[in-house]
Amino acid sequence: MDIHVLIIDDHMPIIEGYKTILSNNRLEANLVVSEALSAENAYHILTDSDNANKFDVIIVDYTIPAFEELQIQNGFDLLPFIRAKQTQAKIMILTSHSEALILYKVIMESRAEAIMIKSDFSSIEMLEAFENVYRGGKFYTKTVLKLKEELLHNYRIFDATNRELIKLLAKGYKTKNIMTELKLSKSAIDKRKAQIREFFEIEKGNDEDIIQLAKKKGYV
Repeated sequence: MDIHVLIIDDHMPIIEGYKTILSNNRLEANLVVSEALSAENAYHILTDSDNANKFDVIIVDYTIPAFEELQIQNGFDLLPFIRAKQTQAKIMILTSHSEALILYKVIMESRAEAIMIKSDFSSIEMLEAFENVYRGGKFYTKTVLKLKEELLHNYRIFDATNRELIKLLAKGYKTKNIMTELKLSKSAIDKRKAQIREFFEIEKGNDEDIIQLAKKKGYV
């Protein structure tokens, strides 16, 4: 039995390391591994008609060189193409990011079978994740599990608009600029800021207090 795997990562030594780990699988299968070193490379492999529904498992690094022509900025942006062209593939997203807002997006929107922070797992856990995913299971590393529980509990606070608001505040945007960016009234923005302050347990404070606490908690 062959298992077709696509590994998308811009570091060949890391790809080779993953291949070595996965070669020790207990699935009694022969791994047929393809590699992509950039979003553009991955896009062409995924959408090649000869590769339609070819891959059983696709391992995607979140941070890869962008494909600007199609506005594919990272591994997450490849997911629609994977879903469209590799309909049966199981997806494993690996990332070095531990920022809550990035992980929130991955957790809530990716529908990936595995989400793994690189500092969170060993080679044994990588192999376990691969085997679980191939068999139809799920796998999340410990930081992802903890954050998943927290974010699901606070889903309303971390909708797309509030996430963008926090990022804009961290970039130094003033209210009038945020109004333009988010196409919201001042009162709507003030209401959302109040929600965020309530979540961070800031009784009285300004935008700088939100930014400092968001950074401290890893949200930006």
